[in-house]
Amino acid sequence: MDNGFVSTRGSALRMDFFQSVLQGIGDDGGLLMPAFDLPQLDLTSLQGLSYEALATRIIATFAPEGTEPLIAAACAKAYARKSFPKEVVPVVQAGDVHVAELFHGPTAAFKDMALQLLPHLLTLSLKQRGENRQALILAATSGDTGKAALEGFADVEGTMIKVFYPDEGVAPVQRQQMVTQQGKNVEVVAIRGNFDDAQRAVKEAFTSPSLQQNCEEKNIFLTSANSINVGRLVPQIVYYVHAYLQLVAKGVIALGEGINVAVPSGNFGNCLAGVMAQQMGVPIRRFIVASNRNNVLTGFFSTGCYDVRRPFHKTIAPAMDILVSSNLERLLSLLCGDTSKVADCMNNLRDTGRYWVDGEMLERLHESFATGWLTDEEIINTIHTYYHTTGYLADTHTAVALGVYDRYRQQTADNTPTVVMATASPYKFPASVCKAVTGREVPEELATEVLWRTTGQPVPEALQDIMDRPVLHNKVIDRNQIVSHIAESIG
Repeated sequence: MDNGFVSTRGSALRMDFFQSVLQGIGDDGGLLMPAFDLPQLDLTSLQGLSYEALATRIIATFAPEGTEPLIAAACAKAYARKSFPKEVVPVVQAGDVHVAELFHGPTAAFKDMALQLLPHLLTLSLKQRGENRQALILAATSGDTGKAALEGFADVEGTMIKVFYPDEGVAPVQRQQMVTQQGKNVEVVAIRGNFDDAQRAVKEAFTSPSLQQNCEEKNIFLTSANSINVGRLVPQIVYYVHAYLQLVAKGVIALGEGINVAVPSGNFGNCLAGVMAQQMGVPIRRFIVASNRNNVLTGFFSTGCYDVRRPFHKTIAPAMDILVSSNLERLLSLLCGDTSKVADCMNNLRDTGRYWVDGEMLERLHESFATGWLTDEEIINTIHTYYHTTGYLADTHTAVALGVYDRYRQQTADNTPTVVMATASPYKFPASVCKAVTGREVPEELATEVLWRTTGQPVPEALQDIMDRPVLHNKVIDRNQIVSHIAESIG
C-alpha cells in the first residue's frame, strides 16, 4: 500500500516513499507525511520476530507494493551484528520502570536506530527512482544526529554529507566523535550560533533558488539526514512496537494492555514516531514529554501556545537544547488534518516567534500528553538516585525522562506500566554522569576512566580512547554563512 506522501503545509506535490526519502522536505518548506490513513498493525502476528524482521514488516507498509524484499535487504544490512548486538534494543528494568535502551549502535546514541538504515534506504531509493545525480546530504545536529549520520554515510558511493553543529553547544565527547570522522565524502562544520540557527539555515538551503540552480548545474540533489526526512522518521516507529512486544514477552503486560511512554524530547522526532506507532495500533495511553531547561514543549502542551521568544539555555543535556522543535509540525498535521491550519501556525512562528492551537486541539493534547522539565541540578540528582537505588546508570537525557516520569507518577498516582526511551550511553556525557555518581567534579579527559572504575559498566567500543583521536575537521563559520558555504564547497 502506498498512496504517497504530501507536505504538512499543503502546496507540495504528492510523492511515493522512495521519492520522499530522496527529497527530504516539501518544496513549500513543509515536512512530508503519509497522505493515507496509517496502516493498522496486527500485533499478534508480529510477536517473536527479530528486530530486523519487525522493521521490515513495519517500514514496508509505507513503501510501494512489491518492495518488501528490498526493504528486508536494507534492514538486514542496517541491523547486522557488526553494528548492533544480538538484542538490538534491550528492554531492561530500573526499579519499577522499564527502559528501552536505544543506544547500542555504532555511535552509542539512539540516532543509530534510523541512521544506520537511512543510507541503505537512500541508495535503494536512488535505484527505484532511476536517479543518477549525486546526493548531497545536509544535517544540523545538537550532538548525536551528526555523528550517527556521518558514520552511516561515510564513503557511501554516490553521496556527500555535510554536518553543521553549534560550536559551543555540544558535549566534548559528541564534538570529538564528529571532528575525528574519517571518510572522503564527509565534512563537519561548526557554526557560531545554536542548534536552532543551524537547523533554520539547513532548511533554508532546501528552498534557496540560487543553491538549487547551483546543484542542478553540478548534477547534485539535496536531501536531509535530520528527522525531517521520512527515512529517519519511519524506522523510529519500529522500536516502539518492539518495546511493547518485549513487555508482552516478559509477562509484564498482556497483549492489548496499555502502557505509558516517557521520552526525552528536543526536536520531537522520537516522540512523534511513538505517536504514529500509537495510531497504528500500539496501545500507548499517554506520552510523558520530558524537557530540560529549554522547556518550550512543556509550555506548548500545557497552554497550547508555542512560543520561542525566550532565553536559550546551555545545559548538561545538550541534545535537547532546542527551541524550534521541527517535528511538532507533523503532530499538528496528524491531529488536525488541515494543511492550511498547519501552514498558518508555521507562518506565525516564522513571523512572530509563536503560534496557538485552538481549544479542541488543546483538549486532544491533554488527553494523550503529559509534560515536565528538569534543571541541571535535578538531572544530576536523578542520575544519582537511580544509580544508587536501582543500579541503573543513565545519561543526562535519559535522566530527564526518568525524573519527569517520577514527578508525573507522584502527581497523578498513575501506575500504568511505563517504558522510558533511553537515548544515549552515559559515557557520551561522562563528566556530568561521573559528578552525579561520585559527587565530585572530574575533568572531561579523566571522567570516562573514573566512571568506569567506579561503576564497572563497560565503555562502548565506539567511545574508547575517543579523546585521543586526531582532529580532521576544524572549520568554523558564522550561522548566516551555511548556504553560501554549501554553494562554495560544491562549486
